Amino acid sequence: MRKALQRISTFTRQWFKGTEKKRIKLSAIYLALAGKLHRWLVEGRRARSAAKRLYQDLPVTALGQMKLEPGDIVYTPSSESTYYAGHMGIIGLDGKVYHVHPYGPVFADSLDWYITRFYEGDRFIIFRSRLNLAGVKAAEWVQEHYKQVKWYRLQTNLHSIERNYCSKFVYQAYQFTSGLDLWSRKFTKLNQGYIYPFRIERSPELEVLGAFYK
Repeated sequence: MRKALQRISTFTRQWFKGTEKKRIKLSAIYLALAGKLHRWLVEGRRARSAAKRLYQDLPVTALGQMKLEPGDIVYTPSSESTYYAGHMGIIGLDGKVYHVHPYGPVFADSLDWYITRFYEGDRFIIFRSRLNLAGVKAAEWVQEHYKQVKWYRLQTNLHSIERNYCSKFVYQAYQFTSGLDLWSRKFTKLNQGYIYPFRIERSPELEVLGAFYK
């Protein structure tokens, strides 16, 4: 009886060991396949996209040499430094970048200092209004009203200046001065909604002056 129990015990251990080996082999195969698929479908696409951007974009040092005008918009697409939401500021009459920020609630930075707020690999896209003098009027409004921003808030009231965020502040600068609707959505007639940075990026009222990488 004891020998029979030992044989059963030995068989059971061997069976579990064999099963465990099969599991390990299957796990190794799964990880290898998943890794290849990830590198092919995700990392490869990201690498190709990054290479394409770097080929088209200019180094950020070229941005410092560019003559920016009042009202120009400096946009950084979604990245880790923008909390994956994107960020934007507007050039004032004094050449500074005015932008509403969670730690501000609003800053007036030199362009060089503004760039230091972002990580290596971030992009900066410069937009300019197609309407003559609209940028100057927006820049004037920004310098006159930026101190009215008291809190960084994602508020739907498009007329509120005190509770503001980066893209809404830029939207207001053009909407309140030249009547330009950089959002181009029907909801703006109700003066309610969220002005996402990427929506301003797509505005037909703006032209792209250049794209740069850090």
